[in-house]
Amino acid sequence: MSTTSINSDNYAERQLIVVMPDDFVDSIRKFEEEIIEENKETSLKEAAILAMKLAIKTNIFTMAIDAYKALEKLKQNGFNATYIKKSESSGLTFPPGHPRNGVLYVAHPADDDVYYAMASFHRMAFEHKFSEAIDILMSLGANKIKVEHIRGWSHEFCGELAVSTPTGNLSATAHNTSKISSSILYEATLDGHTTPSIPDQLAWYKHEPTWQSIAKGRIQHGLREFSLSVAYEDDFGINAGLKISAVKSGLELGGRFEDHQATIWRISGTFTNG
Repeated sequence: MSTTSINSDNYAERQLIVVMPDDFVDSIRKFEEEIIEENKETSLKEAAILAMKLAIKTNIFTMAIDAYKALEKLKQNGFNATYIKKSESSGLTFPPGHPRNGVLYVAHPADDDVYYAMASFHRMAFEHKFSEAIDILMSLGANKIKVEHIRGWSHEFCGELAVSTPTGNLSATAHNTSKISSSILYEATLDGHTTPSIPDQLAWYKHEPTWQSIAKGRIQHGLREFSLSVAYEDDFGINAGLKISAVKSGLELGGRFEDHQATIWRISGTFTNG
């Protein structure tokens, strides 16, 4: 188990967390300290033997040993996860109804303070990226937007996204336009405007040079048409292998696991003329 701070700049070190009650995590950390003090190279088997020798005074401490061994099993399979206290999670953002005890959470790839339940990580991350792209285009003054499927998730997945625009919910429009073209996921006509700007608190934008070029072209040079891609091709290690390891270790996924698909959607359209 890792005790690396969730504030680490290293994504791999803070990527996977499990939130538990404060006293429970304190017991885990106490047990880990005793393991390290006894033998820095203690194997999982040796740790189990040592646990039997330790003075176990509470049920919480007993459960902490099992929890420690669960994350050690994950580590043996190449996955580092960290138990954090409920109080330590107060500055983080989780989906509604979370965090819940024993659920494996995954850090947002581009937003340090956001965590998703592992089961819905890929859908939530892609939904957020796509929504951010739409928000940017609307702020830049788009009056027509068309979303086309290039590869990966398509109409069925699109219907599950919770992305809203001034013309209504994305999924409803997507189903209507699917009869026109199998590749068109969504079309919208907006009022647009001639005072382009960039929204605040963007997560993906700084990693997308093409998005930046379109914004610059619109704001500085009066760009009238645009075409950009929303690509989601990295699974960030959140795959079937981790799912199996997590379940075998006794951790919950937070729902039915939705696996990754390398996906590219193209967004094109026009801006309101000045």
